[in-house]
Amino acid sequence: MARLTFDDLYHVSFESLGAAADDWKEMVDQLDTLATDAKDGMVKQSEAARWAGLTADVTRPFVRKTGKEFRDAHTEAKAIWSMLRDAHTDLTEIQSDLKTAVDVDAKKSHIRVTGLDDGTVSCVAVGRQGDTDQETPTQAREREALESRINGLIAQADEIDNSVTRALKKIHGGDSHNFGHARYDSLDDAQAERAVELARLALEPGQAWDKKLTGAKLAELKQLLAGNRKDREFAVDFYRSLGPTDALRFQQYVALGAPEGCSKAQLELAHSIQVSMGETLATATHRPDGRDDPHTAFREDKDYLGKSWVTELKKVGKGPLPSDPWGRADTTGYQVLSTLLRHGKYDKEFLVPIAQDMVAFDRKNPNAWAWAEGPDGDTKFRLNLDKKGGPGWDPIPGLLEGLGHSPEASTEFFQGSTGGKKDDGLEKLRNLDYFLGDKDGKNHRWYATDATKDVLGGVGERADYGKEALGHALESATSGRAYDSAGPAKDHTLDQAELFSTVVKKVAANPDLFKGEGELAPIAGSLGNMSAEYMHDIQRVYAGGDESGYYRDTGAAPDLGGAKAARVLDTFLGTAAEDPEAYSTITHARQAVTTEAMRAAIEQRADGESLAEVGARASQAGGRIADVASGGRADAIAGADDSVQKVEEYNEKLTQTDKWVGRFLDLGTGYVPIAGDVVGWATEDIREAVLGQQLKDPEEAAKQIEENRGAYVQDEGERTAQAAKRAFLSAAKEAGLDPSSSDVKGAADDVYEATRD
Repeated sequence: MARLTFDDLYHVSFESLGAAADDWKEMVDQLDTLATDAKDGMVKQSEAARWAGLTADVTRPFVRKTGKEFRDAHTEAKAIWSMLRDAHTDLTEIQSDLKTAVDVDAKKSHIRVTGLDDGTVSCVAVGRQGDTDQETPTQAREREALESRINGLIAQADEIDNSVTRALKKIHGGDSHNFGHARYDSLDDAQAERAVELARLALEPGQAWDKKLTGAKLAELKQLLAGNRKDREFAVDFYRSLGPTDALRFQQYVALGAPEGCSKAQLELAHSIQVSMGETLATATHRPDGRDDPHTAFREDKDYLGKSWVTELKKVGKGPLPSDPWGRADTTGYQVLSTLLRHGKYDKEFLVPIAQDMVAFDRKNPNAWAWAEGPDGDTKFRLNLDKKGGPGWDPIPGLLEGLGHSPEASTEFFQGSTGGKKDDGLEKLRNLDYFLGDKDGKNHRWYATDATKDVLGGVGERADYGKEALGHALESATSGRAYDSAGPAKDHTLDQAELFSTVVKKVAANPDLFKGEGELAPIAGSLGNMSAEYMHDIQRVYAGGDESGYYRDTGAAPDLGGAKAARVLDTFLGTAAEDPEAYSTITHARQAVTTEAMRAAIEQRADGESLAEVGARASQAGGRIADVASGGRADAIAGADDSVQKVEEYNEKLTQTDKWVGRFLDLGTGYVPIAGDVVGWATEDIREAVLGQQLKDPEEAAKQIEENRGAYVQDEGERTAQAAKRAFLSAAKEAGLDPSSSDVKGAADDVYEATRD
């Protein structure tokens, strides 16, 4: 088939295609009337006629066949109309997106888009006034992203064009005297059918799968999946037609076959299919609004994959898949499924039961996910094709990543438990305890260290990806947002707050488990993110309660231990702060919430209250958090093999992890999203306060900690106090006060003293 090019898509008018679709709709209506008339007239009269002999034997079958052809003609016309209608809708939308990319986004970014002979485009940065000729890394990424986006739209349009062509040929068939060869209600039907057809090519016995599903066909399947991964009708048709066993077998073949030849293009193609299959599964298992629980009896329809499909998936998950063509692995269904769960946001009614079943099986069979070597100990093959996250033989990290992107499912999962039923042979155990251990920090889930090298660059001696995924899932469970979401913070539910409380207490009870070389230390970065999520509540605890009203209500408040809450938080925050990323996150969030509290204190000042009094009150909680976090940083630097390098790591993270400033800073208009420009009086001021006060000279800091740790921590307190003073002056200015007046300057000095003390 001829390829649709950039110039075709940009310049063509789809009005004639829309007119053709309208004409075929008229034909559909007319043929429907004609078919109905034939059935109710000609056929009905023929059946009622008192014919006998040769007349009856010949005429009646002829009349019946003729009547059926009228109905088949209507069916064929309706299918043609469906193809033209959906093609017109989809291509018009893609063309609009293309023109926005070229005429708006490219021009705004000073990028020239040029069509190439192969139908794709090349994007080139043109002169930016005032800039040097050298393209910055940010500009290069922007240009490459735009080029990829435009070429993706062209490929999607090309696939639609090819899909419609194939479907029209099937609808028309090879016999021009016979109607009704193929029936499609939509373009999605035709594309899902083609995707299933291509996937099944790989599963046919005989010739090696990659010889049957050639590079061109694999690329076609990749485009079909990528273009329809969010389309419910396509997703459900695709997975229901394949069924759980064949869907997982196909993904296994693609993943294990990717390293053949180790070409970058083949790896990227296989990875794209894996990602799209995951997102497509998320779409196919997502309940439409108002739909009943899929795990109760209901009629299976085209809306989503329900009870029977999920039940079959559980059976396939716990058993071995048919051996792959190379005989490299005895792989279970859940091992392959976990590579798909990494991608997409899943409905909790699908993911939680699967997670419960997988964890119950994991508890019963702790050695079920053993590394499967191929012939001669060949260990380069992997199921997970992401550059991060490990090779995928242990499915639990993939499950946890899926929970990390599915907050409703994650919260419910960690609140739930496995075991305790008559026939499961397991003691009832809360899922959170299974992963974080008991009250003594023991019996937490064990992760196999996989030090083998693979085709994507290898795994280090310490494989922490499973524990990092656990941290991601806990972030999601306690925040109500995907762990890597760039969206605004949300108010916390009671379940989310309870989970955060439990995590805090577990860390405080066994801090060595979560820092340094502790077995769960890799989740420390996520502990920092969770701390930032609950920074308003944490500062409220340190402030002695909610009497001041300076700290915004962010939903259900965690129960952090009553009278002992401050001491529990000291241990928790100090432990987390031994991780540079967590320290940076806590520091930025603390400064943002402290600044917000100062603004509230000034605005809510009662008659008779001095500026110094309210400012000092608003600063003290943040000062204590800074002191605790500084102690954690000092301990980490002192205990490092290379103290200078550790200081450099802290500095680096401080310059990177400032998203919490925009995420939590309330500028009077509610939560502020970090996507796009965050505009406000304090945003840059907070960033500058953190970076200006917290960045350290690596050699000086390392030497100071070695010689006098106390002096280092005291110096940290001085820096924090200066940052608090600066925040107070900014808040006063925003409130309409003169920062140069003696009252404001005196109050700022008092804030400095209160924070330092």
